[in-house]
Amino acid sequence: MKKKWMSGTLALLLAGTTVASMMPAVPVQAAGADGTGTTYYVDSKGGNDNNDGTSESKAFQTLDKVNELDLEPGDTVLLKKGSVFEDQALVFTKEDSGSAEAPVKVSTYGEGNRPQINTNGHGQWELNYGNPLDNQNHKWKGTVSSSILIEDTEYIEIDGLELTNDRKSTTDTEKDKAYNDAYAMDRTGVAGVAKDNGTVDHIVLNDLYIHDVTGNVYNKHMTNGGIYFIVEKPTDESATGIAKYNDVQIKNCSLDTVNRWGIAVGYTYQWSKFTTASLSDDVMAKYGSSNVVIENNYLNHVGGDAITTMYLDRPLVQYNVSENAAEQINTTDYSQQQPRLDANGNETGKQGVGAGRVAAGIWPWKCKNAIFQYNECFATLNASNGNGDGQPWDADYGDGTNYQYNYSHGNTASTIMFCGWESINNTFRYNISQNEDMGPLDPAGNSGNCQVYNNTFYIKEGINTIWHYTHGNGGPVTIENNIFYFEGSTPATVSNWNISGNKTYSNNLYYNVSSYPNDEAAVKVDAGTDVLVDAGSGPSAAAADKQARRHEDPTASTVFDGYKLAENSPAINAGKVIVDKNGYTIDHDFFGHAITAVPEIGAAESDAVTALVLRSNVYTISGTKVSDLPKNTTVAEFLKNVVVDAGVKVTIKNGETVLGDSDIVKGGATIVLSYEGMEDVIYTVIASSDKELKDSYYEVKGTTMNVPYTDKNPTTVKEMKNNITVADTATVSVLNGGTELADKDAVAAGMTLRITAEDGTTNDYTIGQKNTYNWTLDYVNGQQGNVWFGQMKNGTGSWANMTEVDRDGWPNWCVNTYYGPGIDGQQGTVSTTDTTVHGLLSAPPNTSITTAMAYRVPKSGTVSFNIKDDEPYLRQNGNSGGTVTLSLLLNDTELQSVTLTNSRVQATDWKSFDEIEVSQGDVIRVTTKSNSNPTRPSVHVTPIISYVDKAAADTEAPTAPAAVTATDVTETTAKVTWDEASDNVGVVGYNVYVNENKVNDELVTGTEYDLTGLAEETEYTVTVTAVDAAGNESARSEAATFTTEKAKDMEAPTVPSGVTVTDITETRATVSWEASTDNVEVAGYNVYVNDTKVNAAPVTGTTYDLTGLTEETEYTVMVTAVDTSENESVRSEAATFTTLKTEDPKDTEAPTVPANVRTSDVTETTAKVAWDEASDNVGVVGYNVYVNETKVNDELVTGTEYDLTGLTEETEYTVNVTAVDAEGNESVRSEAVTFTTLKTEEPADTEAPTVPANVKASEITYTKATIAWEASTDNVEVAGYNVYVNNTKVNASLVANPTYDLTGLTEGTEYTVTVTAVDAAGNESEPSEAVTFTTEKETVDPDPEPEPIVVDKTALKENVAKADTALAATDKYTEDSLKKLQDVYTQYAGVLNAKDATQEQVNEANKAIKEALSALEEKKADDSKKDDEKKDDTKKDDNQTTTPSDTSKNNNNTTTKGNSTGTGRTNTGSTGAGSTGAGSTKTGTSTTAVKTGDATNVAGWGFALAASAIAAAAGVAGKRKKED
Repeated sequence: MKKKWMSGTLALLLAGTTVASMMPAVPVQAAGADGTGTTYYVDSKGGNDNNDGTSESKAFQTLDKVNELDLEPGDTVLLKKGSVFEDQALVFTKEDSGSAEAPVKVSTYGEGNRPQINTNGHGQWELNYGNPLDNQNHKWKGTVSSSILIEDTEYIEIDGLELTNDRKSTTDTEKDKAYNDAYAMDRTGVAGVAKDNGTVDHIVLNDLYIHDVTGNVYNKHMTNGGIYFIVEKPTDESATGIAKYNDVQIKNCSLDTVNRWGIAVGYTYQWSKFTTASLSDDVMAKYGSSNVVIENNYLNHVGGDAITTMYLDRPLVQYNVSENAAEQINTTDYSQQQPRLDANGNETGKQGVGAGRVAAGIWPWKCKNAIFQYNECFATLNASNGNGDGQPWDADYGDGTNYQYNYSHGNTASTIMFCGWESINNTFRYNISQNEDMGPLDPAGNSGNCQVYNNTFYIKEGINTIWHYTHGNGGPVTIENNIFYFEGSTPATVSNWNISGNKTYSNNLYYNVSSYPNDEAAVKVDAGTDVLVDAGSGPSAAAADKQARRHEDPTASTVFDGYKLAENSPAINAGKVIVDKNGYTIDHDFFGHAITAVPEIGAAESDAVTALVLRSNVYTISGTKVSDLPKNTTVAEFLKNVVVDAGVKVTIKNGETVLGDSDIVKGGATIVLSYEGMEDVIYTVIASSDKELKDSYYEVKGTTMNVPYTDKNPTTVKEMKNNITVADTATVSVLNGGTELADKDAVAAGMTLRITAEDGTTNDYTIGQKNTYNWTLDYVNGQQGNVWFGQMKNGTGSWANMTEVDRDGWPNWCVNTYYGPGIDGQQGTVSTTDTTVHGLLSAPPNTSITTAMAYRVPKSGTVSFNIKDDEPYLRQNGNSGGTVTLSLLLNDTELQSVTLTNSRVQATDWKSFDEIEVSQGDVIRVTTKSNSNPTRPSVHVTPIISYVDKAAADTEAPTAPAAVTATDVTETTAKVTWDEASDNVGVVGYNVYVNENKVNDELVTGTEYDLTGLAEETEYTVTVTAVDAAGNESARSEAATFTTEKAKDMEAPTVPSGVTVTDITETRATVSWEASTDNVEVAGYNVYVNDTKVNAAPVTGTTYDLTGLTEETEYTVMVTAVDTSENESVRSEAATFTTLKTEDPKDTEAPTVPANVRTSDVTETTAKVAWDEASDNVGVVGYNVYVNETKVNDELVTGTEYDLTGLTEETEYTVNVTAVDAEGNESVRSEAVTFTTLKTEEPADTEAPTVPANVKASEITYTKATIAWEASTDNVEVAGYNVYVNNTKVNASLVANPTYDLTGLTEGTEYTVTVTAVDAAGNESEPSEAVTFTTEKETVDPDPEPEPIVVDKTALKENVAKADTALAATDKYTEDSLKKLQDVYTQYAGVLNAKDATQEQVNEANKAIKEALSALEEKKADDSKKDDEKKDDTKKDDNQTTTPSDTSKNNNNTTTKGNSTGTGRTNTGSTGAGSTGAGSTKTGTSTTAVKTGDATNVAGWGFALAASAIAAAAGVAGKRKKED
């Protein structure tokens, strides 16, 4: 079921347009969760094309997988937010269509930025309209790149995506051509093509962000720009139907920097059906696309036109905003000559550079009744810089364009252009224009109706005209109720108000002018008069949210309120009542205020009431009289059709009785207008006095109406009423004496037919009986009807009533001065009662004109047909040179025919008819036609038709057949089918008419018919009628039109021979060959170089110039021939040649060194290197990139950036760049830049190690014990173990090995021990099985040795090591935070080596160092990028002091080693960076730490390294300050 859409309803509440997501993402559901269709997911980062795409966890990775699908109705494709699809495009075809009930949807899921499709010149397809366009030089076939291609897809909705198609990308397919190269490839964000799917229904583009689409600036109709929908010629139109669109919605989209068009919809291969100024509804319905709505979009920096509708039926364009359109339509960007094309689209030369250099803001082309409303347009550019247009609005070729309620500001040409003689029936009303660069009006050759009314034009100072500066302004315009507000300190002097003398002015207000047009109701206002609230205060740019500002609520405040009328403005109630000649109703003003009974001047209405006035666009109001109300008009209907000012009360009375809404308003009723403080005004409804007879099937002579009837075939009152026409306010009755007859009663002679007007007056006719009708006796010269008519037709054309009688007073209708039907009476005769007078009939010799005496049957029944006894014959003597054919027709059926050759000789084979069955409305014609050049073609013939007393037969025809369709169309045949018709008795068959000719010899008894013998590639129109048993034939069905196929030529041309290559240079060569032959016609040739076709269109000659070749390179060329059916021959034999080598002087000068080498976008495995361009005496051709002294590029890098890949995570790299010229001279390497790749973020590990087994206690003493266990395993790695004694963890840090010494135990005490394993992620296993033991009990020693003091330095040791690492990371942390860490380090690090340090001192030192570590601040990311001379002191320096992590690798390095025996001495060794200030510790008796690990002297090398780090950091910081 096709969706139907009502374009007349305004969309008043639309979502806004912003670059961020303007609509909520589609809720993510499981596939098929709603019961219809499948949901597919695409994630460029986390997806995989081996997935099935039906869930988030199984998402596709690329758009190619979507393109491979045949989507079904109800399917949804969701692209994950944050995804970026480089060098990709979406393609939807006919097979991806949804349905009206279940459209296919494409949207987003997840959080973050929009999914981005960066097509970069990929997504290529071949556009071909199938025939040249309205301008033959417009390109109509070729390659296009589109981010989204919608080809014959219907019922599809796309929203929420971001699209680019920018040729600046490093992966672009067309790096060699700029956007303004005449041969640059065309590009689109979204391209739509209707071709092989008949009417393509329901495409919705919503909330798309399209930017940086760098298409070809010149090509107008190659789907070139942001969004562009076209219609191509179908492959087989007879099978699929005429291609077009229905229901296209483009809304809430944001477009920025797109070229050439912003949004364009509708250009069609059927353009030749729209070549007249007036566009008929039939043409629009058949060939035009319909129900197109473009609303709520924002467009900025469009290269050409912002929004254009083309070949559309009643499009609606509303609430759009355009800024900076036509940005590239100038003499700089639009600077190359474009190809001149032949009828096949082949280039034949060049056309002027200015051809097509025109662009406007928002406009239609060849549309019917296009409506543009509530739009805003700012700064359409370049009217003074090569752009032939530059207007915000352009009513171009089209019929019935209406601009209303729009705002424009600061455009470089006039406000509105009416362009060309095929621009007709334009309405421009209730718009506001401010500060355009030219006068507001540009009637550039338009014709027909053109109305400009109730606009406000604020014209900036210095402009002294209302016209365009350079256009002819010669079109006709009616200019009414407008405000022309000239800003400035002195009055404007307008020199020519009426160019071409075809401008009409009425009721306009002229502010601050010194000369005026011929406007009898002009309102002339001096500067300083309060006309507007705040003139010139309208906005100068788009709103912050980029939405069109709303102003249709008359109660709301708006930014346009400065253009409302000031209190006591001279524009109030100074306007005239406008009747829109183009049929548009006048509802409200710019601000939504209803139009009042006495309108204002300008775009704003007012509530001020100065007079009580009743107005109507339906009824006639003259003074205080209201007339022409249709019969039975209710009060409610009446009030809908009248207009009064706001606040005026309307009361309708019948006498003193106030009428209610359902009461009928009749003649004599009064309409009372009331308003507080004013005297009532009373209008009176005048009852219609129309009692005239408008038409009748019966003969009317004076006040006698002659009616046929017989005893067996009476005429009823109802029948008689149906056969006459009167005003709808009048009534008809039949009276017998004073008694009114019922409808079923039969009428008789002497009765009265009475027509009663609404006001009660009557018009009576006496009914007469007349059953015989005689052409001669009934004839009235110059009177057509009511029964007899003089008619003519030319050839097979239609019959038409004649309009001229003999100019010399002879009683006959005439063709070409004399010939026609009449009577053979005397000159000056009007009518006759002489029964001897003959009828006269003649047709002009040497023509195809036929004339007729036509009798319109007033009543169904049976009639006889006769003529006078001696007729027919050629009445004048001496006929020669030709003959005359006399025929008798019933409607178009010939009953008899004779040929008259000799004068005064009766045609004895002409016969009378005793009975002819007729139906009311049938036409009996006696016709004549001259054959060749008869000298006496006038015939005496007097038709006499009489009713026979016989009951009327069945005269009711069947209904017309419906759903007539043509199918199975071939080159010469087609099948026609239809639905059954119905009849009061019964349908017995059907007639089939092809191009108005009945093709069946006998009635078709079924509901289908096979047409044969048709001509190939020909359009046919088929209608069908139904026939009943009485021979009544229905009206014809609606026509079905089809075109037969073209006979297919399957034979390819012969192979081109003699392929040779001549004129070979370094970069060029000429290919030539001998011509091929074909059974039909060779259309051209294709040239293949190294198996790639190089010609865009077939080559029409037998030579081809190759250009852009590479010197000293071998090429292979082959040629094929192509015929007009696109059959291509086999390729020719190959011709091989090698281009010459350029001999240039040896260049030995190397380029300069690339500067400012820098890295960015560093990841775990990749980085981007960039540099500034180098220079050379000849030219730099590329660059080499060296990483750690190794060149990494296989070929020269042609740009100034390079992507490094395959790097190792967490690794430092050094990069240099050199420049290379064409001779291979390589520059010195650049200064090095160093960077370190990131560390890979491993996936979270949540799996704990296995439980330690076989836990045992051994070497148990009074205070110690050793715990051992079997090692655990882990899915990643076991980091260590925790030991729990009596459920308390006793180890400060993880135990590395599966043993642990317990100390400080109490003698003779039982202990329970468990062990757990811990991995690097912190996952801890379950506790092991417990082991229990008891320490030994010691005999008391009367003089015991002192207990050793256990001091745990494990945590301190760990944090000191972390501090060492941090102090060395001068490129990571800020100087200030490292200084603070160094101070703490200096104060506390010595505690680690002090043998007499207490646990309290250790804890204090550990806490201070830990807090200083936490307070470290990392440097900002860009600091390291700018340090081009940074040296890494810890690497590649054989004289440096080795850090602790390097001691195992030390060769010749001087390593400072501390004393590890715990004697209390400090480390005093020197480092390569100077001496440290750390060395002193507390001395005295040393206490050996028990089983806490060796007290390795870390402090000494830590202090030295810290000092070195501070010095390095200070040096680097100073250098950066100097660079910044």
